[in-house]
Amino acid sequence: MGQQLFSQRVGYAIHALAYMARRPYGAVVTLPEVADWLESVWPSVSVAYLSNVLQRLTRRGLLRSVRGMAGGYALGRDPAQLSLCDVVAALDGIPDVGTRCGLSLEDRCPSQRRCSIQRRLVTIERQFVESLRSITIADLAREIKTPMTQS
Repeated sequence: MGQQLFSQRVGYAIHALAYMARRPYGAVVTLPEVADWLESVWPSVSVAYLSNVLQRLTRRGLLRSVRGMAGGYALGRDPAQLSLCDVVAALDGIPDVGTRCGLSLEDRCPSQRRCSIQRRLVTIERQFVESLRSITIADLAREIKTPMTQS
């Protein structure tokens, strides 16, 4: 089995946020609604784990929780202003690019930054983070099918 680039937590979050972004901004969706849709694209989804992810997103301000009979979750920010970088940073953190050696377990580069390989890897890390910043939840929402868009 290969190594994942993102955690399952981030995978759940991206899918849930994209689903919510298909609704008018501020619309409230319930956990069971998100779970039902997510299960249609990710059959092994854990509702308990999804609930935990949505709570974490709420604590980070990416979602807002609505209490009561018509309660659930709503986007906490405009999906066009919410990037993949924001989601990854909120749940897993984004390493401080260029401050450590990507090839060593040490905090500092063992070759005192004279390593051309390290410089190349820092460039790749920066490009990766910039790519995450350039993709928004609104972009992803346009690409998915939901019960509201399937006809």
